Amino acid sequence: MRLKNAIDKIKQEKLEVAPKPSESLGEQHNSQTYNTFNYTQTKVTLTDPQVLSNNRIVTHNKNDPRSVPFQMLRSKVLRELRINGWNSIAVSAPTPGAGKSQVAVNLAISIAQEVNQTVLIVDMDLRRPSIHKYFDLDPEYGVQDCVELGIPVTKALVNPGIERLVLLPGRNRTLNSSETLSLPSVKALTAELRSKYESRIIIYDLPPLLVSDDVMVFLPNVDCSLLIVESGKNTPKEVEASINMLNSKPLLGTILNKERRQEKIYLY
Repeated sequence: MRLKNAIDKIKQEKLEVAPKPSESLGEQHNSQTYNTFNYTQTKVTLTDPQVLSNNRIVTHNKNDPRSVPFQMLRSKVLRELRINGWNSIAVSAPTPGAGKSQVAVNLAISIAQEVNQTVLIVDMDLRRPSIHKYFDLDPEYGVQDCVELGIPVTKALVNPGIERLVLLPGRNRTLNSSETLSLPSVKALTAELRSKYESRIIIYDLPPLLVSDDVMVFLPNVDCSLLIVESGKNTPKEVEASINMLNSKPLLGTILNKERRQEKIYLY
């Protein structure tokens, strides 16, 4: 009888100290920086870390050596933003296929890993929205719904389960994208994001520069830009033309993507 009572007592103690489901989730994904934030207005949809890895999003795992270049990029970008009092960046590339959206997502996650910094990434590539695909999301609302139908931006925001990171995804393709980007509602949306989320870094993923005039139409709404260049494909002429198109706003720099040369990464 005493042995049975002792066993029952041990079982009860285990139940009392067992973590809550949300706490277990936080511990389970700790290495992937999954959040323990409580979002009241923003929809939370947890992304499987394996999905991110399959989509070559490397910064979600701080232990991945491939995240080191993005940490260096993060430091340089944040330094320029803070020196100049900026909080919005346009990310583009000369031509399709350079990996601009992938770089934008990796950079956003890397910045969000700073404990005092929150990030909002906005999919302004209305012709080919892709940010939601990196997180395997099927958004109910997108940025197009906000600017064309007047849907409140709070209904379109999604947290993918990563601390301090929020997405404003795209949803459907927009053929007349440059006309849409010139709407007063787009200017109003960017102004709302800038004022309502003043403490956040806002990263806008934009279309390639040399396929339409979308970037030039939207550029007045941001503080600065980043240019993603595809190694072995983009020519010096294309890069020069792209830089000239971005000259109305400060260019933080160019990023060479898809470089096949292997660099040794030192771990300390």
